[in-house]
Amino acid sequence: MNYDPLYFAFFRHYHQKEYWEAHEVLEELWQNQRDNDFYHGLIQVAAIMHQLERGKVRGARKLATTALYYLKPYAPMCQDVDVSTVLTWLQQCLDVLPVAQERMSLEELQKLGIPICKLPQFE
Repeated sequence: MNYDPLYFAFFRHYHQKEYWEAHEVLEELWQNQRDNDFYHGLIQVAAIMHQLERGKVRGARKLATTALYYLKPYAPMCQDVDVSTVLTWLQQCLDVLPVAQERMSLEELQKLGIPICKLPQFE
């Protein structure tokens, strides 16, 4: 399938752990396709990773909730993304991130064992 270069740039930034940049490039593509909830959900996955790097639990939980909503209709696969795996990861975030806590130290977050969300790598 032929994808927009911004789509590939999203994954490149994501795998370089440049989550904010990943978010930004896919948002640029999404701005021209505002009804594309798949892109919206992936943007939120990158934003969750960005929030987690900053210890922002409440923001990550809020984004995980909405990303689940946006991505569920695209399971199990969409545009070479294993959406079912992403949905499992989002649910794991919601299951382990404390509900009543706004922030956590990075050390505390690491103890929760939330892995990086698995997304495809394109060459």
